[in-house]
Amino acid sequence: MGVTLLGAFLIPLCLLWWNRPERLIELTLIVGIFQAAAVATIGGLGLQPPIGPSLAFLSFVALQFLLGARYPGSALALRICLPFILVGVWTVVGSLLLPRLFEDAVLVWPQKGDSVGGRILLAPSSGNFTQDGYLVLNQIMLVFAACYFTKTNLKVDRFYKAYLLGGWIVCIVCFWQMAHRTAGVPFPDIFFYSNPSWAILDTQMAGPVPRINATFTEPAACASYLTGTIFSTIWIIIRGHRLRMASWLVPVSIMALCITTSTTGYAALVVGAPMLMLYAISTGSAPLIRRLSALSLIGVCFAGGGWLAASALAPQALSAASSVMSDTSKKQQSASYQERSQADADSLEVAAQTWGLGAGWGSNRASSLIPALLATIGVFGLIGLIFADWKILYAGLMACRRAGTEYKAEALAIDGMIGGLIGRVTAACISGPTLGTLDFYTMIALIAASVARVKGKIKAT
Repeated sequence: MGVTLLGAFLIPLCLLWWNRPERLIELTLIVGIFQAAAVATIGGLGLQPPIGPSLAFLSFVALQFLLGARYPGSALALRICLPFILVGVWTVVGSLLLPRLFEDAVLVWPQKGDSVGGRILLAPSSGNFTQDGYLVLNQIMLVFAACYFTKTNLKVDRFYKAYLLGGWIVCIVCFWQMAHRTAGVPFPDIFFYSNPSWAILDTQMAGPVPRINATFTEPAACASYLTGTIFSTIWIIIRGHRLRMASWLVPVSIMALCITTSTTGYAALVVGAPMLMLYAISTGSAPLIRRLSALSLIGVCFAGGGWLAASALAPQALSAASSVMSDTSKKQQSASYQERSQADADSLEVAAQTWGLGAGWGSNRASSLIPALLATIGVFGLIGLIFADWKILYAGLMACRRAGTEYKAEALAIDGMIGGLIGRVTAACISGPTLGTLDFYTMIALIAASVARVKGKIKAT
């Protein structure tokens, strides 16, 4: 076992802040951006950075429970999280039963496919147990965090600000890596890319332009995270929240997403823009429509001004941008796109061959979220997940309507996290097989707890 450079920094912080659970949660949300790094390595396995502060947080809260501590809105928060918990139980049970039920009956893409190079017959594997382990940890984090966030005198907006800080760090690293790839500025690869479990795609090019993956394994993963950041910041602005660090993050994160040259990110933005407009129109809220129209106008002016400035000062940049757009438009003809599409098609075939039950969590990998879920947790699991998402989304929007001035922090946390989750789910549906990270489940817990705080009239003084 070895401790990485990130681990040498993170582990002492976890020990120092063990009795400060708020700091540990903030740390979980921030270090969730380091998806290509590890805090420690065990053979060829790397422990993801959020595991460190999350385990410290869980141990502290578990000790508090044993000593008799209780949180006032925990029952209501857990009721909101119940559909997610039930889907988690279904997933774990399915991972134990389904690979044995359909053993040798269907072909699946294994979790670690580099050494195989193709599909194999379904059979129980270590992938089922490792993925179950991550899922159980995520579920425990969801439960404990949802309970803790209902603590009296806790200002929940601080956790949303920590999430925004993570977005700022991703943007900074994006521009840093671009400077490294184009001008040779030193860049600490060993710090950001220390997880031996992943293949790191940090040397890709889009025509003459380097593709940027920042703290993630590939440009698409970086773009997916930035999509969540963009959706979140735009959403809180049009909802009427005033937060300077979010307002400035909108243009910065859009520029960072652009330099990733990820088709996933571009497509998610194209999908998200009409979603926002349709929602604003459906509410009939004049202030909401007015804010969205003003933000759209500012965006158009910003893009137009940038284009004119680039035309006058750096015409070579426009040529490079044209090349990137040309490569993006031809993406469907690329070998990688064909491979991902084939993996998705094969995953849908697995779902059909298993009567809609799936092959079990951890048995099959796909390229995008929906085929991946259908092939593993099946139709019933996907329906349960959609219901859980809808319930927490509806509860969050209703709580924001009731929040008023007394619960501005809760309303900000709900709106900000809903926007972030919708952005990441949208990007994952385009190209991302999983969302099973600790920071993602922490975001869900924050929404559930904030709703419980509003309904239970739990105030932070």
